[in-house]
Amino acid sequence: MSEEKQLAAGDHIVARCTKCKEITNHTIVAMVEDAPAKVECNTCNGVHKYRKPAVKKAPAKSKTSAAKVAKINKIETEWEDLVQNIDPATATQYSMKISPKEGELINHPTFGLGRVTSVTKPNKMEIYFRDGIKLLRCAIG
Repeated sequence: MSEEKQLAAGDHIVARCTKCKEITNHTIVAMVEDAPAKVECNTCNGVHKYRKPAVKKAPAKSKTSAAKVAKINKIETEWEDLVQNIDPATATQYSMKISPKEGELINHPTFGLGRVTSVTKPNKMEIYFRDGIKLLRCAIG
């Protein structure tokens, strides 16, 4: 069983420096009862009130709701229905310079295979990809 050492002026302590904006070693300058009140940063020599180092919180666990899972499954099912019985080799490679037609199959380098659901003026098209509908640029021709 170890006893904690009683802190006193002149002792070293870890604190959050207001000048360095980091957690650094400090020297206690003044005490109020048993707690450090003022400290001097051993890095920048700035004197300020003692600020405890912030305790890092564990990242919150992501909770995927049943509704979110159902929505993802619905999007994937609809996408599979849109591209079924179509040869991916016939897909047009995406470029902002293409003039697509509604229903055309597009192969995007990031989003993958998708189908044009609508073309709007002046230069936009909606494409249904596996992870949802994306609005992309195109040429109108």
